[in-house]
Amino acid sequence: MGFRFAEDACTLRPGAMDRFGDVLTADERRSIQDTARAEVERAFAMFPVQVSDSADAFWRIGVVRSLPARNTRALPRAGESVALGMLGGGGTVACDIVARKAINYAPATAARRDVVDAIGRGVGRTAVHEFVHQILGPASHHNDADTDSYEHGSSDRASQYYGELHWTTALPELRRKLGARPQVS
Repeated sequence: MGFRFAEDACTLRPGAMDRFGDVLTADERRSIQDTARAEVERAFAMFPVQVSDSADAFWRIGVVRSLPARNTRALPRAGESVALGMLGGGGTVACDIVARKAINYAPATAARRDVVDAIGRGVGRTAVHEFVHQILGPASHHNDADTDSYEHGSSDRASQYYGELHWTTALPELRRKLGARPQVS
C-alpha cells in the first residue's frame, strides 16, 4: 500500500488555523504525516500488507492540498478513489477539507496540539476508507449506522478526528481478500 504526501499537502491557506494560532509549521506538517501514517498502519495491522511511500504500490493514496471541483458533487470531498481491480487502485485525500473538519469538530478545550493530532488522524482515517474502496470496490461496505467505523461514508463527524474508529462491515471481506497476519507466539 502506497501512502504519500505531496510537498505542499498540508500547507493550509492563511487564516485556516485562526482559532488556534498561525499557519502550520514544518514540524506540525511532519507530525500530521507521521500521525496519518500511524493511523493507516494501525487500521491494517491485522492484515499482511505493508505501508510504504511508493507511488507505484498496488493500492495507493496521495495526500494533496485540495481536490478539484467535480460537476457530479455538490460539496467538496475529503477523499476519492478509483478501484482498478487486478490493476490495484489509486486515490487522493484532501488535507484542506480534513483540516477544516478537524478544526470545526475541535472541543472547546482543545489546544493547538490536539487539532494538529486530529488533522493527522483525519487524514489517515480518510485514507483507510479510500483504501477499502480500492481493495473491495467502489460501492463496498459503507456503514453509516456506526459513526465510529472506518466504513462510515462521511468524514463530517467528530469521531473521524477525536474518537476511536473500528472495523465493521468491511472486516470479513478484507480478511477474505487480504488474509491475516500470522500470529507470533
